[in-house]
Amino acid sequence: MRGEAEVKDLRAREARAVQSLLKLKAEILPILADDLARFPEREIRKRFVSSPEFAETLDDASVARLKAEVSRRSLAMRDRVVALLDEDDRWLAGVDCAGPGKSLAENERLWEPTAAAVDLVRELLTAYGFPKPEEYPTDYRMPTWFIGGKYLPGLAEKYWACVAEVREARARIREVEEGLVRSGLGRRWDRIATEEDSHPGSS
Repeated sequence: MRGEAEVKDLRAREARAVQSLLKLKAEILPILADDLARFPEREIRKRFVSSPEFAETLDDASVARLKAEVSRRSLAMRDRVVALLDEDDRWLAGVDCAGPGKSLAENERLWEPTAAAVDLVRELLTAYGFPKPEEYPTDYRMPTWFIGGKYLPGLAEKYWACVAEVREARARIREVEEGLVRSGLGRRWDRIATEEDSHPGSS
């Protein structure tokens, strides 16, 4: 049947889009892994430099201890977050997001694990007594600069294009399958004889 052939073609189209999406995941993950490991040091250094009066209260040994802890814990945090980001379902969850996105962060299920990076920064800033806790970072934002020769905003745009392709294929599959069900029910209705049809001329 033509409808069944169309569903088959649409499922192949969906599978190709999913494959492209997961290929992008493999390209994006190393970029995020690199930046996640650098994020805590970047944020804490920024606050050290912008708080000269506080910075002067830390001796060199304290700064060295802080830097060592940042380095060690950043790598452990990165490994935990990347392991979660590697889950295919998180990337496919973008299909259920409203409209096209520009940042990976708009897929909330995907981006959720990156909160661990912010939690680590806030924990260390608090532990070492950095001032102005109301100005501590509240989210990890997708980097918008080149990392290892790759530009993440461009890759995010490709990701959302793949998401749209998967979404459109699935919507069309549902539409065609519902049409097949309706056609089948129509044929069933037409096939079933009424009692009058079974006994023509009876009164």
